[in-house]
Amino acid sequence: MAVFNIKHALLILAGLFLQACQFNLSEDIQKLEQSIEFKGTNVVRLDNVMDIPVDNNELVGGRSAIANPGTLKLLTDKRYLSFLKKLSQEIEKYPNDVLNTDLDSIFIGGQILGTNEQYFSGFYQPNSLNIYLFPLVFDMPNFDDATTIRSTIHHEISSILLRKYRFDMIGLMAYNGFEIEYWHDEDKLLSNPPASYYASDALLTEGLLTHYSQTSPENDYNTYVEVAFAYPEIMSEYCSRYDRVKLKYEFIKMFYLKISPDFQPVFDKISCGENKSLR
Repeated sequence: MAVFNIKHALLILAGLFLQACQFNLSEDIQKLEQSIEFKGTNVVRLDNVMDIPVDNNELVGGRSAIANPGTLKLLTDKRYLSFLKKLSQEIEKYPNDVLNTDLDSIFIGGQILGTNEQYFSGFYQPNSLNIYLFPLVFDMPNFDDATTIRSTIHHEISSILLRKYRFDMIGLMAYNGFEIEYWHDEDKLLSNPPASYYASDALLTEGLLTHYSQTSPENDYNTYVEVAFAYPEIMSEYCSRYDRVKLKYEFIKMFYLKISPDFQPVFDKISCGENKSLR
C-alpha cells in the first residue's frame, strides 16, 4: 500500500511539473510575441491549413499554393518558442519605421504537407505586406545545413521591399556574366537537387550566389539579401573573391540604405576586401 502511495505521489508531482513547464512556455511565448509586435509587426501562429492563402500564383508558377488542403504539421510550443527567439533576433536588424510601415504580419506554421509544398520554408503573399514561414521544413534530411529559417525570414521580407520601393532588377542583372540564363522553374531544383546550397565556382564567377538564385531574377536578389543579413561572414567570403558578386552585393546594399540609413549596421558586418571592380 505504501509503495502504491509513493508511485501515486510521484505521478502527481510529475503532472504538476509538466503543467508548470507548460505554463512557463506559454508565458515565454506571450512575452516574445509581444516583444516582436512592439517592434512594429504582428505575429500570427497558424493552426489550420485553411488560413494559408491558396491563390498564390506568383509562388508556384500558376498552381494553387496548397495541393492537399487540410494538412499542416503544427509546431509544438517548444519549437514555436525556439523559432520566436530566432525571429526576434533577426527582426532586430530592421529599423522600427520599416517594420511599422512595410511588414504587417508574420504568419508562422510548422510545415505544409504536400507533394511540393513540403519544401516551402516560406513565401511572401503578393499584394500584401505579409509573409508566411514554415521552420519545420529544415528538419528534412535533404536540406543543406548551409541554409536555415533565419535566411528565409530575410528572403521573404526582401520581396516586399523589392515591390514597395521599386528595386531596379534590370540594373542588378546587368552585373551578371554573359553565360547566365534564369530557368524560371523551381521544380528543376526539386527534381535534381544540387550537392551544395551555394553555387559552384563557375556560377559564382558569373554572379550567382546560390543554385536557387538561377530560378528567377527575384530569387537571385532574394538570396543576396538572405546571405547578407543572416550570414555576413559568407557574403564577405564570396564578395571578396568574386567581382560580380561584389558588384551585385553593393547594388543591393545601396537599395537598402536608400530605404533607410539605419540598415547600415547590417552591412558593417560585411567586408569585400580589395578585389577589383569590373569596368
